[in-house]
Amino acid sequence: MAVRGERFRVRFWGVRGSYPTSNDKTLKFGGHTSCVEVEIGGHRLVFDAGTGIIALGKELLKGRGGSFRLNIFLSHTHHDHIMGFPFFEPLLKASTRLFLFGPDSKQVPLKAALRTCMSRPFFPIGMNELKARTRIYGLQGGETVRLRAGNNSPKVETNGSLAARGDSEVFISTYKSPAHPKNGVLLYRVSYQSRSLVYATDIEEKRGGYPEVIEFARESDLLIHDAQYLTSEYFSRRDPRKGWGHSTLERAVEVARKAHVKRLILFHHEPTRDDGALEEIERKAQRLFPETVAAYEGMKVDLLGDL
Repeated sequence: MAVRGERFRVRFWGVRGSYPTSNDKTLKFGGHTSCVEVEIGGHRLVFDAGTGIIALGKELLKGRGGSFRLNIFLSHTHHDHIMGFPFFEPLLKASTRLFLFGPDSKQVPLKAALRTCMSRPFFPIGMNELKARTRIYGLQGGETVRLRAGNNSPKVETNGSLAARGDSEVFISTYKSPAHPKNGVLLYRVSYQSRSLVYATDIEEKRGGYPEVIEFARESDLLIHDAQYLTSEYFSRRDPRKGWGHSTLERAVEVARKAHVKRLILFHHEPTRDDGALEEIERKAQRLFPETVAAYEGMKVDLLGDL
C-alpha cells in the first residue's frame, strides 16, 4: 500500500507510559501505551510498538489490499513500548515488508530481545512464524537512516552526515541517551523538506536539560517529549520518582525553550492520571511555553500544513 508522497502527517495511537489503562475518566486522552505514526514522503514510520500499535494495524488492514512497507523505530525494549508488537496484524501478512530499527548492544541484541518477547512460555507464536518479510537493524546511536523513493531498502549511515540530502528523501537521525534505566534510550529526529520532528520519550532530563538533547532538538518544528511526572511527584519525600527514567513537564518545557522548537507535545502520560489532571498539566505547561499540548489518542498534526 503506497503512502501519499507530499505529506508529513503525525498521528498518535498510544500516549501512556508504563502500562495501559482504561476507565471512564481517561477517555479523552486514551489509555494505550506509546505508538506514534508518521506518514512522510511516501513512507510510513511508526515510533514504538506499545498497545497503540494494535489499533494502527487493524486500521491499515481495514478494507485494503496490496502490500505494506513499514518502518518501525523502537526507542527501547521495555514492555510498555513493545507489548503491542506481537498483536500487530500486518506481521501476519506475507505482503508486509517490515524494516525494524531499535537499540542494539552486545549485552542486549535487538533481535534477541524481540525473539524473547515472542517465545514460549511468554507467547505462542515465535518471530520465525511471522509471515511478514522483516529486516532488523540494530542501532548504537549516532546513525542516520535514509529512506529513499520507490522500493529501495533503507540505508543506514554511521557518519551522521546529511550533506547529500535531497528534497525527496527522508532522514531519521538517532541519539542514544543514558538517561533511562538501565540500557538507555534512543531519540529520533525526522527531517523532510526543511521540516523536522523529534521523538524523545523515556528520558529523564536533568535540571536545565542535557545540552546534547537540546542540540539534537534544535529548531525542530515539533518536539514530542516525555513529561510523565509532576515536580511534586519527582521529588516526593514519601515516594520519589527520581531515577525512574522520566521527565517532569517543567523539564520538558526547558528543553523546548532552549532548543527553540516551534511546538511541544507532552507525551508518555502517567497511567494513574485522569483526563482532568492531564488538562491541568497542559494548562500549566502552556503558561510556561504557549505552543504546548498534551498528546491524546487520535491527535493529528500536519507538519507541511499546520506550521
